[in-house]
Amino acid sequence: MGGLVPSSQLATAVATVIVSLGVGAVYLYFAWRLSQRHVSAGARLASNQFALWWGGIGVTVFLTAVEVALAAGGALNLPGALTLYFLSVLIDCALLWGLTGFLLYVYTGRYRLLELSAFYVAFYVVVLYFVFARVPSGVAWLAGSVTLVYSAPAVPALEVVVVLGLLGPEVVGAILYLTLARRLPAGSAARLRIWLVGGGILLWFAIDIFVPSSTAAWSLARSILQLVPGAMSLIAYYPPSWARARLSSESGSASDRDVGTADGEKG
Repeated sequence: MGGLVPSSQLATAVATVIVSLGVGAVYLYFAWRLSQRHVSAGARLASNQFALWWGGIGVTVFLTAVEVALAAGGALNLPGALTLYFLSVLIDCALLWGLTGFLLYVYTGRYRLLELSAFYVAFYVVVLYFVFARVPSGVAWLAGSVTLVYSAPAVPALEVVVVLGLLGPEVVGAILYLTLARRLPAGSAARLRIWLVGGGILLWFAIDIFVPSSTAAWSLARSILQLVPGAMSLIAYYPPSWARARLSSESGSASDRDVGTADGEKG
């Protein structure tokens, strides 16, 4: 093996591939389990959108494994890296569409599919322009991951737009989702479910933003830590036996949408 990855870093590359495959498989398991919930017909799309969020993350992690494997094998060039990058961005837009759609539904009771889809199509186009405006010129191995090398600096205003598009709708939506807990009795099962799901979403983004990726070890640690929010969502809907009685209880007169089930589910 050889190529983009120095021989001294091959063990790191192999570890990255192994961890990425394992983490990706766990995310896909989360998505599969969440997609199997029994839900009302009107909320089926929202339920599937939430599953899409976790499943999409799993697919992007698998793409990371493929990219690193190709780099370690000397089979990754700039066209290949760009193809994988744009495919990853496309999947990112789809999974963010799913998460935002889920949060929008549980908070407002409406899907707004046309507006939501138009936003993420436009966002994908902006990301394409953002990348090409920086003139990709090569591929490098940095801190245990494959990184595109650019010939031109990023346009600050456009970079702000990309960051806001990546974080704004989801973080704001998760915060609004958490405010629904105020409508429910303290200590109720539905309130706990909101804290688990909404708090897990915010935790995922917090880990992504604040846990560094300056070294291969930190990058791998961040990937593993981000499984915790997914596990929180899974526990919220499939609680362990010792908590099942509590989480399966109904929440008074609050509506299904208000309690954050987005599905008419009764535990």
